[in-house]
Amino acid sequence: MLRDYQELMEEVKEITTIDGFVAACLEIKESMFFYERDLMLAAFSASLELLAVVVMLGAALKGEAELQEAYAELQSLVDGLFTDLNKFQFPLDVQYVVDNFLQGAGLQTRLRMQAYGQMMQCYSSQADTDEADLDQILEEAHQLLQKRDNHLEQNLNLILGRAGARMLRGAPLRPIWLKISHPRVQVVIQGLQTLMNNFKVTPYFNFPLEDIATERQKRTIVKGNIVSDLGVFRNFRQGGSGYTDFNTVLDRDKYDYFFESLFSGFEHIDAEPDEQVVDLILKILGARVVNPDINPSFLIRLLVYCHRWSLVEVSDLILQILVDLDPDDPLYFECWSLLKSFGGKELPAIRRFVRANRDSPLLPYLALFLSHGPPTKRRWSLLREMFEHYPEENEEKAQMAVSIGRYGGEEAVTFLEQALESTEHHGPYREHLKRALERARQSIN
Repeated sequence: MLRDYQELMEEVKEITTIDGFVAACLEIKESMFFYERDLMLAAFSASLELLAVVVMLGAALKGEAELQEAYAELQSLVDGLFTDLNKFQFPLDVQYVVDNFLQGAGLQTRLRMQAYGQMMQCYSSQADTDEADLDQILEEAHQLLQKRDNHLEQNLNLILGRAGARMLRGAPLRPIWLKISHPRVQVVIQGLQTLMNNFKVTPYFNFPLEDIATERQKRTIVKGNIVSDLGVFRNFRQGGSGYTDFNTVLDRDKYDYFFESLFSGFEHIDAEPDEQVVDLILKILGARVVNPDINPSFLIRLLVYCHRWSLVEVSDLILQILVDLDPDDPLYFECWSLLKSFGGKELPAIRRFVRANRDSPLLPYLALFLSHGPPTKRRWSLLREMFEHYPEENEEKAQMAVSIGRYGGEEAVTFLEQALESTEHHGPYREHLKRALERARQSIN
C-alpha cells in the first residue's frame, strides 16, 4: 500500500495522545518475553523518532514549505504529549511508567527533536556546500560548548543537524564519540545512530539517502508519495526488527579499533601514528575540555601514546584540560609530565595560553613549571610577562614571584628588586617578594 507522509503524521498524532502512548507501550510490553521497563520506553521513543523523521523526509520531498509545516506540527505533538502526561494523575503502575518516560527516554526524544528538524532542513537544502566531515562537525559542537555562546541551544542544534545530514548521506559515526562526547552532544548522536540503524532495516527506504533532487526523482513514479507502510512502524513496536539506544550497531575501521583498545591496555604501543590518528587524538582531548566524565584510565593511556610519539601538537589542549583538574587527580600529574617531556617545544603553547588568560588560576602552576626548566631566554620572558600582566597583587602573583626567585639569575634579581620597590603593599604579598628576591640572590652567589 502506498502511503503519503500525511498518513504517517496521523500515526504520530495517535501515539502522542495519552491513550495512544499507553496503548503503544502495552503493544511493546506484550511482545516481550521478559518485561523490561526501560527497554519498552526506549522502543517507544525509537519508533516515535523514526516516524517523525520519516514524516519530515516525506514533507521535504514535497517542498520547503511542507517541511516547515510538518516540523512545527511534530514539535507541537511531542510537546503536547509531555504536557498531557505531566497534567494527569494515573493509576500507580501507569504513573510509574510515565514518570520514568518523562525523566528518561521521553526527555531524550524531546531534546533530539530540534536537532532532527535542523537535520532535515540541512538535508533538504539544494546547495550542499558543507565540506566538513562528521568528525570535524562533532569537534565544532564541543568547541561551541566551550565558548558558552548566548544562543548555545540554537547553534548547537544547527551543528548537530549538520551531523545528522551527513549521517543520512552515509557518513559513519565513530564509536569513540559515544564514549567521549559531552552529555548534551551524546544524547543527540546516540539518537541519530539509532535512527540510522532503523533506516537500514526499513525496507521502504534505500539507505544511505542520495541528495534531495535524486530522492525526489525516485518517487516521481508514485506521484511524489513516499512508499511507506504503517505496518512497518507498528511491527517495530511489536517485537519486529528494530533498534533502540540499548542495541546500538556501529561500523568500525582500524582507527576505531585502535582507540577502543585504549580502554583495556597498550595493544598498539609499537605503532607509529599517521595524520588521522593525531587528528582524532586532538579531537578527543578537545572533547575532554568540556566533558570531565571521560574515562580517566582511557585518557591516561592516550597521554602515554602522546608522550611516546612526542605529539607536541596536543600542548594547547593539555593546558586547557589542566585548568579544571584537581592537583590530586592522577590525570593532573600525567598532563604535567607530558608537557615536561616535550623539552621546551611546549613553550609556544604556554605563551598562547598566558596571553589569552591573564588572570587564570593555572598561571602560578605554569610559573612553577617554567622555573624548573633549563634557563633560556624564552622561559625568562614568559615568567616575566606572566608576572607583569597579572592584574592583582595577591597570593597567586606572590607565588609567581617565588617561582621567579627559584629560576634565579641576575635578571631575576633586578626584576624582583624593581617589583619590590614599586609595590604599595605592606602585608604578606610584600613578604613573599622579599623571600623571592633573597632566593634569587642566593642563586648567583
